[in-house]
Amino acid sequence: MNLPMHLSLIDEKDDVLYVPAVHFRRWVEQRSFPKLVMFGTHEQQCRVHPHPDQKNEYMISTQLAKKLLLPDDRAYYVIERDHTLRIGPVVGILTAGFTPASARPIGERSLMFAKMLATSAKMGIAAFVFGPHHIDWNNRTIKGYIYMKNRWQQITFPFPDVIYDRLPNRKSETMDVSSKTKDRFMTEHSITWFNPGFFDKWSIHQLLLNSDSAKTYLPDTITSPDEQSIEDFLDKYGSVYVKPSNGSLGIGIQQLIKKKGDPHYYCRFRTGTRNRLRRYTSLRRLLKRQFSKGMDSYMAQRGIHLLSWNGNPIDFRVHTNKDRSGRWQVSAIAAKQAGEGSVTTHVTSGGRVLSIQELFHEIGKPKAIVNAIQKAALDLSESLSENIKGLIGEIGFDLGVDEDDKVWMFEANSKPGRSIFIHPDMKGYEHKTRSLPFEYCIYLFEQSRKQTESVIK
Repeated sequence: MNLPMHLSLIDEKDDVLYVPAVHFRRWVEQRSFPKLVMFGTHEQQCRVHPHPDQKNEYMISTQLAKKLLLPDDRAYYVIERDHTLRIGPVVGILTAGFTPASARPIGERSLMFAKMLATSAKMGIAAFVFGPHHIDWNNRTIKGYIYMKNRWQQITFPFPDVIYDRLPNRKSETMDVSSKTKDRFMTEHSITWFNPGFFDKWSIHQLLLNSDSAKTYLPDTITSPDEQSIEDFLDKYGSVYVKPSNGSLGIGIQQLIKKKGDPHYYCRFRTGTRNRLRRYTSLRRLLKRQFSKGMDSYMAQRGIHLLSWNGNPIDFRVHTNKDRSGRWQVSAIAAKQAGEGSVTTHVTSGGRVLSIQELFHEIGKPKAIVNAIQKAALDLSESLSENIKGLIGEIGFDLGVDEDDKVWMFEANSKPGRSIFIHPDMKGYEHKTRSLPFEYCIYLFEQSRKQTESVIK
């Protein structure tokens, strides 16, 4: 497998790149030498020479590095393409929510991005964080943020090889400047973009219904429900979850309950910091009070009797990522237990995170359930990436297991949250979910070469 190699700076005024002798000898034998060197989208003509000390590394003149906007001397990947040596990958992490504070330029997410950048640098990747307002379209440069020597700095980069979309919410994604930025990078500059947008719950449900390997995991779900369809679900399943079609973090989810032999209807929901339970004499009265603006923007999903611990239901958060080979793998898995009286297992609603080990030790379930959960996540990931337009590199799933050990999918998120990593036993998973997106960036960088191109190892 191709590995990053050290690239040193040498104080020379000519545009020269010193390369390992083995590559230089091959070019002599082929009577064909690279004529250009690229870093991101910047390219310069250069001369190549064998490394003067016969070392298996590269040296680049300070003049050439300056023209390419190469920020520092360290390990990078180098691939050969059409008589061009490409140094990289250069990865731009697009986000929003920048602040004037130099110590925390991306607000409360600054620490998360600092960890991401530290991980990427160790992997041989030139990564930076930026927003649309940092782009200079005329010069094809971006004044991006890096985290180096325990502080944030802004330096100028060329347009990247890959853009990793980390816009924080639907509002920032739907802003005109965000959509225009994405369109311009992809159409005018042919830059690879992955994780292109937030999932619409109903669209994802419909897409997976058409997949034989995925539809078995889907609970009965309808969009824009009315009183009769809710009544039918309650008669059949006893409970139904009503959730905003474009919601996230469990916000706005309500559980409707109808117990056999009880004439009343119940609604469990959350307001502010309180979990609430209301009783109604009729479904019509409940819907009119709880959904005063109608249910056109909602989905209704059948209730499922989940595994529980100490009387509180449990579901599972599973992260999947594409790796260095472009294949899906499960990168994190944790259990989440609902808080007392909560409609969801979200930590913000009183839920708590449990490691798989402590959960199954307590409830005495076989570890085969973990294998079933992981298989479901991989089946669903494959189906989504095959059928959604654009490149998807990571997904977060909320999965449940019923009392018969059947796995169900409740939700898929293209920008999974990181609340499960508050658990001390999840630290290894946290690093894995941080490094795998950059492994996928390396894969995309290498895939940019043609079949006839060779990789310098």
